[in-house]
Amino acid sequence: MAEITQIEHQIITGLLNGDDRSMALVYDHYGAAIFGLCKRMLQDVAKAEEAFQEAMVKIWQGGAGYDQSKGRLYTWMINITRNTCVDHIRKENRRVQIQDVGDDVYKVETHHKTDLPVDHIGLKKQLEKLRKEDRQVLELAYFMGYTQDEIAKELRIPLGTVKTRARKALNELKAILRRDIGR
Repeated sequence: MAEITQIEHQIITGLLNGDDRSMALVYDHYGAAIFGLCKRMLQDVAKAEEAFQEAMVKIWQGGAGYDQSKGRLYTWMINITRNTCVDHIRKENRRVQIQDVGDDVYKVETHHKTDLPVDHIGLKKQLEKLRKEDRQVLELAYFMGYTQDEIAKELRIPLGTVKTRARKALNELKAILRRDIGR
């Protein structure tokens, strides 16, 4: 596992100890990435603000349960945020229109301060290395909140194909990231 930064250490320690100052650090250093994901997934500023606030509360409430051995702090927070947005989408019983994910999904709102933008590991560049069919499945699932069944219906392919493409794409992306980050 990669070494954590001093800020990550402060946040993790604060979350584990229930120190509310840790949330100020989360907001300052990760707020733009979290809000950017909410805005991209929900495609409405007011709804994104609501989901952002809910995600921040979930991060605070779940902080004592964060386990460093299971993944990085950033990944843990983004997963909470993504799941919160998916819950909002499902609650409204609506779907964002299927489209190619544009460059803006990887950008961070510039009016927030952040030391770790969404594309801090070059995710867009890494995703472009995947086959278009595999990349599309990942983009629909992770950036647009589609379930595998919904992806199958939307793309008019069998559910088994969606599962295979998702598994293959995640394994390839993992190998790409390990190779490129390991340099």
